[in-house]
Amino acid sequence: MISTLRALERIQRIDLEIKAVEDEERRLVNTIQELSLEIKAGAVALAVVEADSEALKTQIKELGEKITESTERASKDEKRLNSVKNDRELNALTKEINGANKSKKLGEQEKNALQAKCDEKDALINAKLEALKTREEELKRLSAELEASRSGWKESIEAKLKSKDEIKSSVAPAILRKYELIRSKRNGVGLALVKDEICQGCFTHIPPQVYIMLKRGTDEELQSCPHCHRLLHVEENGQLEAV
Repeated sequence: MISTLRALERIQRIDLEIKAVEDEERRLVNTIQELSLEIKAGAVALAVVEADSEALKTQIKELGEKITESTERASKDEKRLNSVKNDRELNALTKEINGANKSKKLGEQEKNALQAKCDEKDALINAKLEALKTREEELKRLSAELEASRSGWKESIEAKLKSKDEIKSSVAPAILRKYELIRSKRNGVGLALVKDEICQGCFTHIPPQVYIMLKRGTDEELQSCPHCHRLLHVEENGQLEAV
C-alpha cells in the first residue's frame, strides 16, 4: 500500500502541474475575453459622446447663422436711420434694431454655452480614444502571448500525461477511479497530506486511529478523511508533498 500511496503522490503532483498550466491558459483567455468586452463597451460609449458632440456642433452652426442674420438685419436697419421721415418710423426702426441686437446677444451667449459643452465633449472623446487605444494594444499583446504560449503548454501537458500514464500502471484501477472521482469534486486535489493529525486538504483533525494506521502503513485499505473524503497520506523523509 505504501507503494500505491507514493504512486498516487506522483500522479497528483502531475495533475496539479497540469491544472496550473490549464488555469494559466484559462486566466489569460478570460482576461482577453473581458478586455474584448470592455473595448466593445468603450466603443459604444465613445459613439454616444461623438453623437452628442455632433449634435452640439449642429446647434452651434445654426445659432451662428441666426447671429449672422441678426447682425446683418441690425446693420441694414441702422443704415436706414438717415432716411426715416417721422418719429413713428424712427421708433419702429429703432425697435427693430434693438430686437436684432438683443437676438444677436442672446444667440452669442447661448452659442458660447454650447461651445463650452462641445469642448468638454471633445476632450472626453480624446480621453476615450486614448483609453481605447491603450486597451486595444493590451488586447493585441495578450492575444500574441496566448498564441505563442499555447504550443508550449500543449507540449508540456502531453509530456506530463505521458508520465502519468506510466505511473498509473502501478495503481489498481479501482483506486485510480476513486482518486479521480474525489479529485473531480475537490478542486483537483484527491490526495491530502496529514500533519499532526490534521488533514491539509480541509484542515480538520482526523481520528487518532486513522493517523496511527497511516503512520504504520500496515492497513490494507487506503484511509480517507472523514470530512473532505480525500485519500490520506503522511509525510516521510524524502517523499514528495502532494498538497
